[in-house]
Amino acid sequence: MARPLAALIFTAVLLAQIRDLKLEPPIPVKLPGDQGSRWAVVVGVSAYDNLPPGAQLRFAHRDAEEFAEFLRSAAGGALPASHIRVLTNDRATLAAVRAALHTWLVDSASTQDVVYFFFAGHGVLDDHDEGYFVVRDSDPQNLRATGLSFQEVDRTLSARLRAGLTILVTDACHTGRLGWSSYSPTSPIRITDPLVKIGQGDRSFLKLLASGPSERSFEDAQWEGGHGVFTHSLLNGLRGDADRDADRVVQISEAIDYISRRVPEHTNGSQHPRVAGTFDAHAPLAVSVQPPSPATKSVSLDVSGPAGSSIYIDTVFRGAIRPSGILRIEPLTPGPHAFSADFPDGVTLDGAVTLSGVPARTTIVSPAAAPLGQLRQRIRAGQVLETGGAWEYFRAHTFTGAERAAAAELVTGALEELGQACIGDYVQSTAQGSKELMLQRAIAAYDRLLMLYPNHAGYQMRSMFCHARLDIAQQRYAEAIVSLEKAQSLDNQFACTYNALGVAYSGMGRPKEARAAFETAARLTPEWGLPVFEIASRLVAAGNVAQARPYLEKAVAYNPRSVAMRWNLLHADRLLGRLPDVEKDAAELNRLNPSYAPTYLEVGRAYEAAGNATRAAAAYDSYVQLAPNFADSQAIRERAGALKRKK
Repeated sequence: MARPLAALIFTAVLLAQIRDLKLEPPIPVKLPGDQGSRWAVVVGVSAYDNLPPGAQLRFAHRDAEEFAEFLRSAAGGALPASHIRVLTNDRATLAAVRAALHTWLVDSASTQDVVYFFFAGHGVLDDHDEGYFVVRDSDPQNLRATGLSFQEVDRTLSARLRAGLTILVTDACHTGRLGWSSYSPTSPIRITDPLVKIGQGDRSFLKLLASGPSERSFEDAQWEGGHGVFTHSLLNGLRGDADRDADRVVQISEAIDYISRRVPEHTNGSQHPRVAGTFDAHAPLAVSVQPPSPATKSVSLDVSGPAGSSIYIDTVFRGAIRPSGILRIEPLTPGPHAFSADFPDGVTLDGAVTLSGVPARTTIVSPAAAPLGQLRQRIRAGQVLETGGAWEYFRAHTFTGAERAAAAELVTGALEELGQACIGDYVQSTAQGSKELMLQRAIAAYDRLLMLYPNHAGYQMRSMFCHARLDIAQQRYAEAIVSLEKAQSLDNQFACTYNALGVAYSGMGRPKEARAAFETAARLTPEWGLPVFEIASRLVAAGNVAQARPYLEKAVAYNPRSVAMRWNLLHADRLLGRLPDVEKDAAELNRLNPSYAPTYLEVGRAYEAAGNATRAAAAYDSYVQLAPNFADSQAIRERAGALKRKK
C-alpha cells in the first residue's frame, strides 16, 4: 500500500562529493488524451482451495502479475503501486476481491479516470445460468454463497463506479463445470455471453474476453514460460507489437486487431478473443517508450533499509535488500528514475530519484508507525474485533485522501473474511467440533459491516443467516426460523438459508416442513452435498436406510473430502450388510483420514456380522488404539478379546 513520500528517509552520499538526493513525487506518465488517473484491480488464481486436482490451473497468477507489471511500466501509464491492487492465489479470497473492487476502486476512481478490472482464472455458470468468477476460496458446490457473481461485478462497474473508461479483461481458463462429481475440461463453455452483458449501457466500457462462445481459453508453458495465450498475446501487443502505424501509441483498435490475429494463430484456430462494449477505438492503451541513448557512463546506487525489502527501478525488480541491510544496484544511467520499495510489512513507497554522474547511497525506512501501517499490522496479527484491534483503530482515526479508501478496503476485507468464514464453513461442512466462537465473530463482523453500509442487503441477509446458525447450535429453533425467513425475504435463491431452515424444523419436530426445505436447497444447488446429506440422515434415523443410500452416494460425490458424509455412507452400507461396499468405503475414508477411529468400529461390526472374527478383532483393536478413552472403548476392547478367544 503506497504511503506519502514524506515518510521515506532518502539521503545520498556520493563517493566523489556530497550532495542531497531527494525522493521526488512519482514520475507522471500520462497516456495521450488522459484527463485523469488510471486505477486497476488485477486478480489471478491458479491454486484453488475447493476444486478437484484436474481443475487447478498453472499460469493464471502469472498472467495477473505480468499484467500488473505492464500497468506499472511507463508503457502502461506508470501506475503507482497505490493505484493497483494485485490479488493472486492465497491473497485472492472472495472477501479480498470484493473489498478491492466494491470498496477501494469505487472510493478511489473519479469521472475522468480509466479503470481496469483484470481477471485470470475460472469463470463458470451455475445450474441456473448465473455467472461467477471463481476465486481462491470459492466452492463449486454452492457458488452463490462463495463465488464472485457477474451480477455484483456489473452493479459495481456499471452503476457505482465513476470512471471515464472502464476496461474489463478476462482470461477465463478451462471454464465449464467445476464440481468434484462433474468437472470436465471439455464440457461446453457458456460464460462468454453473460460476460458480454457486464457493463451494458451508455457509459464508455471496453470488454476484452479471452475466447468466443463454446471455446476454451488455453494456457501453456510455451508462451514465455507459462501464460494464457490471450494474456500473452495482449501484453505483446500492448508492449509495441500492435502499433501498426508506428506512431508509438497502441490504440484500442490496434490492440483488438492484434489479439484477433495472434490468438487464433497460436491455437490453430481453436480460440478467438471476443470484444464488446461502447468505446472510442482511437483511445490509447499503451505507449512505446523510447529506449535511452547509450550513456557515456553508468553509476551505482546502494540502498540501505529493512532486510527483505524489494526494490524496483523504473518498475523493474532489481533485488531485495540483503540480510546485511544493503542492496547495490548497478548499472544505472544518470538522470531521472522511478523508484519503488515493497517493505516486508506490506507497505509500498513510490517516488522518483534523479541520479548524477557519480555513485550514490540512500537509506529507506518503512512508515509502519503511520495510521495505515498500524491498521494493517493489527489485521495481519488477527486483531480485528478485539479491544484495541483494527476495527477500534479504524473508528478512532481520521484517514484522508487516498488513505481513506485504502483504510476502508482493509477493514471491509478483514470483516468480510470473518463473516464469510461462517458461510464457507457451512457450504463445505467438513470441519468438526464446536463452532460457536466462529459464529459469534461472524455475527460481530456483519454487525460492523452494517454500521459502514447500513443498506447492504447482502450483509443483512448473511448476518441473519449466521444468527440463525448460532440459534440452531444453541437449540433455539423458533428464533432461528424467524431469522431465516427474514433472510429469505432478502434473497430467496440463497440455498444455505433453506438448508438451515430444514435443520431448525427438524429440531422442532416438523419433519415434512424440514424435508421440503432440504429439497428446496438441493434444487437451488444441485451439486451441494449438505442438503442431500441432511435428507439421508433423517431417512436413516427413521429406519429407511435403503432409501437413504442414494442420497448418501450423491453427498459423497459432491463433497468427497467430508469425513462425516463418507462415514455415514459406510454406516449405511454396514446396516444393509453390503460388506464389499463397506470395505471400499473404509478404504476411501482411511485415505482421507487414517486416524478417524469410527471407521474401524464400523468395519469391525461389519466383519463380525459376516462371521469373520479375525478381521473383526483386528478392526476393533485399531479402534481402541486410536480412541483408548472413548466411552465405549473398554467394551470394544473386551469384545475384541472375546472374538480372539473364539478362534
